[in-house]
Amino acid sequence: MSDSLFLVIDQGGQSSRLLVFDAVGEQRLLLRESVETRYPGPGRVEQDPVEMVASIRTLLDQLPEQLGAELHKLKAAALVTQRSSLVCWDRQGGRPLSPVLSWQDTRAADLLAKLQLNDGEVAERTGLRPNAHYGASKLRWCLDTLPAVGEALAEQRLACGPLASYLLFALTREHHFAVDPGNAQRTLLLNLNSGQWDKTLLSQFGISQQILPPVQPSASEFGTLAVGDTSVPVQLLNGDQNAAFFGAGPLHGERVYINAGTGAFIAATWPEAQPAPPGLLKTLVYQSPKKRWFVAEGTVNGAASALERQAVELGVDDYQLHLDKWCRAATDIPLFLNGVGGLGAPYWRSDFSSRFMYFNQQSPESGMVAVLESIVFLLRVNFLRLSEMGGPFTEIVLSGGLSELHGFCQRLADLCGLPVFLNPEPEATARGAAYLLAGQPGGWQLREDFLYFSPEPNTELELRFKHWLLAMADATADTL
Repeated sequence: MSDSLFLVIDQGGQSSRLLVFDAVGEQRLLLRESVETRYPGPGRVEQDPVEMVASIRTLLDQLPEQLGAELHKLKAAALVTQRSSLVCWDRQGGRPLSPVLSWQDTRAADLLAKLQLNDGEVAERTGLRPNAHYGASKLRWCLDTLPAVGEALAEQRLACGPLASYLLFALTREHHFAVDPGNAQRTLLLNLNSGQWDKTLLSQFGISQQILPPVQPSASEFGTLAVGDTSVPVQLLNGDQNAAFFGAGPLHGERVYINAGTGAFIAATWPEAQPAPPGLLKTLVYQSPKKRWFVAEGTVNGAASALERQAVELGVDDYQLHLDKWCRAATDIPLFLNGVGGLGAPYWRSDFSSRFMYFNQQSPESGMVAVLESIVFLLRVNFLRLSEMGGPFTEIVLSGGLSELHGFCQRLADLCGLPVFLNPEPEATARGAAYLLAGQPGGWQLREDFLYFSPEPNTELELRFKHWLLAMADATADTL
């Protein structure tokens, strides 16, 4: 075990990444292939499943040369992917019959609204709320709209499921057809109590269980990968955010975990028998054959994606290079009501229109700071919900791309009143997956160079947050 290596395939929105970790948690290798995201229409976000598989195979083909004689030390592999993304494919050969409908995709919002699902009943069954980001309504859209999907269904060769299931089927020697509970939950069709597909919700969406993959524990046997002249067993399947919560090692009850990238996700460990706080989700982040780990989770759909979109609209170039400076220097900062990608927890409104308030159009720099602050404000709202029913919390562990912005980190510490520890591991998802894949070893080395942001009084920020809360209450009055 001491000289074993662990392989992680991390398929994200912008790239496919392949990482190798050793038995004490040191990253030994990182390979990356870019993948394209398309935006063919309002609410539509797609990726090419063929390109995605090809990118991962390209990386796997590089492993023998990169690892040399150590290739045969690969003990096991993990596959982690974007949650809530969905694919339909032909089970008799693996040809994709739909694009990858991204987790950001909300094309089926009208279809979902017509079902008039009961929020409380759905939360009790799935831990989630009815939302077009999840897979069920997108799957129903594929069944209703794509001729190739309907034809495959009629001929009993249709397979549909989370992106993780499709990649597993396409990449493993056995074309293994399965899904883990974490990705299955994000379809809005998994019953948390039974751990299996929910027959009532399947009936409400008109989806046959026969086209969905069987559910296996996150840590179980998922087939094998051919890597050079060796076979590597896939022994972990999970969602990317679920794995990222383990990026700093074992979960601790006094910590709040935030991973802020394209979207931002905030979570705290949660008892299996206790419902999540109002407006938040109860997420099954990992399941072994003997135990299940849960968190209460809040989602902010528009994090880096909101900054990217508003930078384009405001005509701001290379904002990443300047945003920290603007955070220190900007005055007369407006408010930004952030519904980019749909307004997530705890408001839950897919059709929310983002807007600035009190914005001086001559100062795009202050507008970008307002967008950054809107992410912090949404996280604080979710943090307050967590604190009402959980905790007490003593610290925040932050990871993800936005953690590189010190203005973001300091504002988060100031508003939440807790120290923010910046996880220096840039690949938190992959490291969390490797930690789980290695069996959560007690001797796993955790890096000690955590950057620390101590909360400081910030009267102006608190005042903007109070004004932002009032503005959000007005803008969402018909949904709360």
